[in-house]
Amino acid sequence: MSMTTYEMARVLEQLEESPEKIMFSKLLNELGNQSGERIRSAAKHVPLHMLRDIVFQFQQVIEARKDEQVEIMAKQIAEQGISADELKAYLAQR
Repeated sequence: MSMTTYEMARVLEQLEESPEKIMFSKLLNELGNQSGERIRSAAKHVPLHMLRDIVFQFQQVIEARKDEQVEIMAKQIAEQGISADELKAYLAQR
């Protein structure tokens, strides 16, 4: 039985520390270390609907991670005694 990329991602997501998830993460890290040309060349062998699904999944993760980073930065700034209003005022001046 063949699984779609989306179905596979959902299964792996449910298995938080599974060996499959760890190996898949390592594979994605290795992919990130490849040249753009090499990635494009390999992507030409993947059906377009799968590429679109992969891109969609990555966009979802990027948005979630962006929110995580903003939250971390907000905590760091608050720990330094800088209020949100002070930060807004500073950014408005720039």
